[in-house]
Amino acid sequence: MSDRMKDRFESAPYHRSLGVRVEAIEAERARIRIPYKDENSNPGRALHGGVPASAIVAAGALAACAGLDETPGLEASVLDLAVDYLAAAIGEDIVAEATVLRRGKELAYVDVDVRTDAGKRIAKGLVTHRAAPPAPAQRQLSRPPADDDPGAGPVPEAARFIVATPFIARLGLSITRMHDGRARIELPCRAENGDGNGSTNAGALAALLDTTGAMASWSVAGLDLRYKASTVGITASFHAAAGAEDVIAHARTLRRNDEIFLNTVTLLGRDSGRVVATGAVTYRIVVPR
Repeated sequence: MSDRMKDRFESAPYHRSLGVRVEAIEAERARIRIPYKDENSNPGRALHGGVPASAIVAAGALAACAGLDETPGLEASVLDLAVDYLAAAIGEDIVAEATVLRRGKELAYVDVDVRTDAGKRIAKGLVTHRAAPPAPAQRQLSRPPADDDPGAGPVPEAARFIVATPFIARLGLSITRMHDGRARIELPCRAENGDGNGSTNAGALAALLDTTGAMASWSVAGLDLRYKASTVGITASFHAAAGAEDVIAHARTLRRNDEIFLNTVTLLGRDSGRVVATGAVTYRIVVPR
């Protein structure tokens, strides 16, 4: 194991706040642990879905970087993320094991398995990682999104309990709209959410995307914390690094099929208006008939 890579990885502010520990780094493989702590949980000591998603992002990127040659000047980042949630982790550590499935000239495709120490499968993920020289100006394009953000609006009174849960409170999320199938959540630019390079960590962005899709779903079903609910899966594409600015996520529920809610989510830089990430969240709320 490269001690320098291990130390740099564990010392990234967001990884440090999660409690990430690197257990193994090999060529094309990595294993990390996130010890249980209340700050990463929802009520009932269940880990927030953003924690396994963050573990998948982190382990996938680490495995991809472990197989890179020492080539200076490369820009390395997670390009795409897919997560399927299989079970809840309640009051226990999770371990993410990542294996590079295929490596091309710039792209690495990494399979990530998240389990408890007892072998219980928590989540399955696929990370697409890119490492390449900076793109020349004529090969860069960025277009603003359609003006689909309704801005701040109604928020249920019960939402205050959601933002008070330990993991969401530690990220500093604030819900500024949650009504009629739309949600808007703000993630402040905080050092503890950073990647160590002046940007918000991709794992924190994945947690924001997950939470915003969930809130859009709740705005359709009616927020009742007695109902059983969980994220089924998320997909995300990371467009650009979130620099030194807050990130605003807005989500819209496109379809409900009984217990299942399908949502699209867009993350924007507050000041720049630049698209940081886009994705989809499939959410489940078990509403008594």
